[in-house]
Amino acid sequence: MKPTMQRIEKESGRKQSRPFPLTDYNYHSIALGGFSGRRTRTSGPSFRSISRDYLNTEDRRYFLAEAFVFSVFMATAALPLVNGAHAVLNLVRALGGI
Repeated sequence: MKPTMQRIEKESGRKQSRPFPLTDYNYHSIALGGFSGRRTRTSGPSFRSISRDYLNTEDRRYFLAEAFVFSVFMATAALPLVNGAHAVLNLVRALGGI
């Protein structure tokens, strides 16, 4: 249950302005009857067995395709770097080796 907000009215009938309204905190917390605080056993597989299963089955199928896409990405990223290095060398040569 959410807390309720109350406003106090003056004798003249106007609402009194306060920086913070009064709040009624008469709500009940949730009861945790069966909670003991002890560790529960996990029934799911461990991270190691999940990764072992992935590396044994799916990784081998898509390795060549992923390697090809990775090499295309690296070639695409390397070309602008080589062009930039060439431009810097030309700039140094034009300024007289400063």
